[in-house]
Amino acid sequence: MDLFPKYYYLIIFLLLSAGMFIYLKIAEKWSIVDQPNLRSSHQITTKRGAGILYLLAFVIYLMVSSNNNLTLILSGLILGGVGFIDDLKNLNFKIKLAIQLIVILSYLIVQDYLSLDWYYTILIFVFLIASINIFNFMDGINGLTILYSLSFLMSFYYINTEFISFINPNMLLVMIICNVIIGFLNIRTKAVCFIGDVGSISMGFLYATLALILMIKTNSFAPLVLIMVYAVDAGWTIMERLSLKENIFLPHRRHLYQILVNELRFSHILISISYFTIQMLLNMVWLLNYENKNSGIFLSTTFIILSICYLIIKKAVLKKLKKS
Repeated sequence: MDLFPKYYYLIIFLLLSAGMFIYLKIAEKWSIVDQPNLRSSHQITTKRGAGILYLLAFVIYLMVSSNNNLTLILSGLILGGVGFIDDLKNLNFKIKLAIQLIVILSYLIVQDYLSLDWYYTILIFVFLIASINIFNFMDGINGLTILYSLSFLMSFYYINTEFISFINPNMLLVMIICNVIIGFLNIRTKAVCFIGDVGSISMGFLYATLALILMIKTNSFAPLVLIMVYAVDAGWTIMERLSLKENIFLPHRRHLYQILVNELRFSHILISISYFTIQMLLNMVWLLNYENKNSGIFLSTTFIILSICYLIIKKAVLKKLKKS
């Protein structure tokens, strides 16, 4: 599929940059900010909701692309819009979850995924909901979601251009540009802004839908590797919280990255880059062996090794904190 003319990307970059500047001014005027609290990983008041730029990127992409994946983009706009309302009003998690369920079910119906065997449909439904909330859970320190989003977007773009065309590449490039702009303001010791729920939910949905399209087209679960680091941290943390009979949808500080930043005082940027680096190494190993038919073995082996490393590190960290 043809790419946009090069000057399109420059115009899109300028439009998104202007949109970011305007939003930051609005956030400052209307006090759309994140106030530090006991569960926060930051100590200063910071503008939030900057992930609304993803929604602007979706709209710009719709306007300039003839093959624009309309259902995917509209669903992302709705989910992201609800996330932005939550950034403004702190919606009850039951309301957010109910809206997510309705939007995802509507997406499956329109995309005709309900015509698949019922167990596949259920797996797809759970996968989409889980991805959205995993990205939301893991969005807690400067730079983490931005870098992680770049890791899967760049990997999908490489697959799309080198192996199999499964999505309009212009959408991937537009979202990469969007992440670079937000990253300039977020990937720093004192972030200018946070992406908020609007950003993490939008990226969680985008990853899930892209992975789903590729999995169906290639008849392989291999794209799940692109979320492996997040899945290990979020998955084991959810298990821990369930064992403690906690509400997994309420804020907390039990993720390993939170403990490293909040309790051991590691730099936000160091931890974010570490998560990104581990994930990119996994992505590269997969991409270098993309045409091999051993995705099941690779996925299971990767998950087991990462889980063992994760549990050992977390146990050691908690033991150290208990002693101190």
